[in-house]
Amino acid sequence: MIEGFMSPVFTFLLQALGFLFVLGVVVFFHELGHFLVARWCGVTVTTFSIGFGRELWARNDRHGTRWRIAAIPLGGYVKFLDDVNAASQPSSVTPENLPPGSFHGKPVWQRSLVVAAGPAANFLVAALIYSAVNAAYGVSMITARVDEVVAGMPAEKAGIKPGDVITKIDTWSIETYEDVVKIVTAAAGRSLDITVDRHGETRSFRVTPDIKEQPSDLGVTLRLGDIGITRVLSARVGTVVADSPAEKAGLAPGDTITAIDGKTISSFDDLVSAVGPAAGRALTLTVDRKGELLTLSVTPAAVDGKKPDGTPIKQGRIGVSPDRPAPVAVSLPEAVRLGIRETYSNIVQTVTGIIDIFVGRQSADQVGGPILMAEVTARVVELGWEPLLRWTALISANIGLLNLLPIPLLDGGHLVFYAMEAIRRRPLSQRVQEIGFQIGIAVILMMVVFVNLNDILRVGKRWLFGGG
Repeated sequence: MIEGFMSPVFTFLLQALGFLFVLGVVVFFHELGHFLVARWCGVTVTTFSIGFGRELWARNDRHGTRWRIAAIPLGGYVKFLDDVNAASQPSSVTPENLPPGSFHGKPVWQRSLVVAAGPAANFLVAALIYSAVNAAYGVSMITARVDEVVAGMPAEKAGIKPGDVITKIDTWSIETYEDVVKIVTAAAGRSLDITVDRHGETRSFRVTPDIKEQPSDLGVTLRLGDIGITRVLSARVGTVVADSPAEKAGLAPGDTITAIDGKTISSFDDLVSAVGPAAGRALTLTVDRKGELLTLSVTPAAVDGKKPDGTPIKQGRIGVSPDRPAPVAVSLPEAVRLGIRETYSNIVQTVTGIIDIFVGRQSADQVGGPILMAEVTARVVELGWEPLLRWTALISANIGLLNLLPIPLLDGGHLVFYAMEAIRRRPLSQRVQEIGFQIGIAVILMMVVFVNLNDILRVGKRWLFGGG
């Protein structure tokens, strides 16, 4: 009984530590960027805080900076000598009367550098993490070749054919099939210019991905783009989810499923198509295990899903993933190049996603706050170090970008004030800055309420009705 209790407790602690790791890395290096450039510019830093609220631990260094960890780990701040508050709001003292080491007495270019250093540190950390992971674990190099084109889907209507190799989408150079998936799924309802190599001949097509709604067991319904192309993966089992129907039936990594209920299975997509409609119904699997044919019985679990018209349905899942080609080792320079490329890609895709929400191509319901982030992190922790590090890099890049939004209180808002000061050759009046900070507080509070309300409604819906 104690063992049964300790297992979920240990899992919860592991997931909580994973969440704190991700948030801690992102916040620490963001604030460290501000701190290091401030010191370089001769600014006196009075406080370096990870978290808000009650102080849990603190120490003062020889420069007079108080390093602290606080009880609410949802952010942090660096406070300078002449700041009124943690948002770096200036005091009413005129610049010429400020003490030495003051932040607001520095030239506008130095203040801009200090403020921009936080988001820049997030981007740098993301690129470094991606580079390190690429060097340590290798990189997926699945060619962007089209194996199958689904009849009636946008790719077929545009003229794309099996055997085409996608080389470019809009301005993006395509290196792997994962590049294609990332761009297409994020472009639901938005036209793409797709360039392919067809037997040495370059051809271009205008394709608008269909919108495919995909619910998840976290209660978020994603609107994904789909043009109807696939890379054929064999029905060879890569991983088996613990305590899943597949594991209970005796399936193991390396098994190749050759038939279900006597019907030949040629690819992993065939497997998904056969299992999906069979929720709760026993299936007979013919399995090739190292040349030996086995017959196994498995009953797919039922998960909540939706038809294209939004009608709720139960879909079968047995808990296996395909055996994908092993990552390819790359040189350190190539790992760094790909790390920078992936960071830039994340930033562009986040900007595009924000625009899609504003113009209505994507639903704002999928935007979440700390609860959703904690839930996703908990899932990623279970997958191992590589996914956790890649998730940390993604969050770091996104936090850096969000901090550059032109909202007073955020770094982007400060940079807007400094740009106006540089143009006018004098600071904005104290009253204008105060109004700006009040507007910033209101906007940020609305954003906080919105994302947390989304989280609460999503969790409540899942608790009351189950699934998405």
